[in-house]
Amino acid sequence: MNMGKDIIVEAIAREMHTGVLAVDKNGKALYANPFFLKAFPVAGGVEGKPISEVIGNATLLKAVSAAFAPPVTPPCDDIEISETGRVFKARLVALGEAGQAVLVFLQDITEEKRVETIKKDFVANVSHELRTPLASIKGYSETLLDGAVEEKATLKEFLRIIDRHATRMARLIDDLLVLSKLESHQLSMHPAPLDIRELIHTTVKGFGKQAKDKGITISAEVPDSLSKVIGDRDRLEQVVVNLLDNAIKYTQVGGLVSISAHKANNTVRVDVSDTGLGIPEEDIPRIFERFYRVDKARSRELGGTGLGLAIVKHIIQAHGGKMNVKSAPGKGSTFSFSLAIQGAKP
Repeated sequence: MNMGKDIIVEAIAREMHTGVLAVDKNGKALYANPFFLKAFPVAGGVEGKPISEVIGNATLLKAVSAAFAPPVTPPCDDIEISETGRVFKARLVALGEAGQAVLVFLQDITEEKRVETIKKDFVANVSHELRTPLASIKGYSETLLDGAVEEKATLKEFLRIIDRHATRMARLIDDLLVLSKLESHQLSMHPAPLDIRELIHTTVKGFGKQAKDKGITISAEVPDSLSKVIGDRDRLEQVVVNLLDNAIKYTQVGGLVSISAHKANNTVRVDVSDTGLGIPEEDIPRIFERFYRVDKARSRELGGTGLGLAIVKHIIQAHGGKMNVKSAPGKGSTFSFSLAIQGAKP
């Protein structure tokens, strides 16, 4: 069976995940594939319309117009443009020796730009987080080397400070390694029947002294008949530890911290609540981002790495769950997650 080249070319252009626009030497559109029209919607199609009615982006419109101006040499460099909240890379290709037409190819690079920004932010954040403890360690070490080591009281205090900053750096590096493995799905999970009631009570008991020293009441409300869940004990313990630690850190003296669990359909829902500082509404969507802090100075003062909630989110997602947060400034916060009950149907 013979099939015309035009039909084949049309089918290819229609299915491409790259925008294609053909413009003639008179500045009128000849063709635009569906991908292009999605980025630059044109009612009634583009055929025969002036290019100015097809392209609304001034940068791209200028490049197309320049491509037909003598000498006819469309720009070799790719052009980056933003349109409807997305980023595109546009490339112009001349058709015919006399510049009879120009093809515009439009590639969506929004995701590439997002990943690039994340990488840049990550490097900047890690550098910033390590710079402060490193500067302190270097400063106190130099002071000791300059003679302060002879003063026993000063020596002990400076070594204590150096140790604290070294511990903070070690904790940051550990969290980075865990988060990296979680995000790349390289951290093995070992799901098994788990008594979530026992895990909660054991963890709460471990925070007894920390809560008492700060004058905070910590409690657990878990029914004896609560069903077992399916999960990795070590990782879920890490989740509960992180959430309780944050709750105590950001709750004032005399406040309350509680953790409860109850059956909800085929899952067990766990809530960690506090009467602490609370989180502004505009910050809630971002608190699970790496290094995002509502109060940066206070978080660092309390020893936070800025990665705890990101780790919590990924662990819960690996268990097929989702984190939920309810909070209000001055009224406290509640972090919640659900786990599948042993033997329950999805």
